[in-house]
Amino acid sequence: MMGTIRHVRRLFVMLAATVLTAGLLTACGSEGGGGGLNESDRPLPTVPVATRISPEELAKQSAESAGFSMKAMAVEDPASAAASYQAQADTRLFAVQVELENLSSTDPLPVDVTNAIVTDEAGVTYNAVAGARDGEIAAGELKQGEKSSGWIAFAVPTGVNPKSITYRIGIISTIALEAELPQK
Repeated sequence: MMGTIRHVRRLFVMLAATVLTAGLLTACGSEGGGGGLNESDRPLPTVPVATRISPEELAKQSAESAGFSMKAMAVEDPASAAASYQAQADTRLFAVQVELENLSSTDPLPVDVTNAIVTDEAGVTYNAVAGARDGEIAAGELKQGEKSSGWIAFAVPTGVNPKSITYRIGIISTIALEAELPQK
């Protein structure tokens, strides 16, 4: 009984934190009316050529838990943005090509880019940005023995170096796959 209460309490705390974070991100991400530049006056960002870290080096970066696995296959920093993506000032697009696999779980592995975060050297986390890069991993579910690969992109401040990627198995799950990313 105590274990069930602790589990429910932990789920409630995680759900409350998720709702609070989503509210804060919504409040911070909205632009107020007036006082800013008009879209036509805003300078276009310059995007340097993407640097890829070798797949061999990143293939060593993998995580496995509860019958699920994640491998980081490649990194683009800065990443090639999808045509519909508009970068905010003082940020760059950072992308990780991942392979998710349901190795042995009878539960399906939910595939959703919003389950991923990257963490920088200071411990600050950044949520994935859906639709920011072409070739994004397709949303869905992976049954036992199935795998899927694709890109997950993140908007990170200029000068920040992502250290690791974490993929949570659902929003309220305690299962997470974390892989370190090589530093430049």
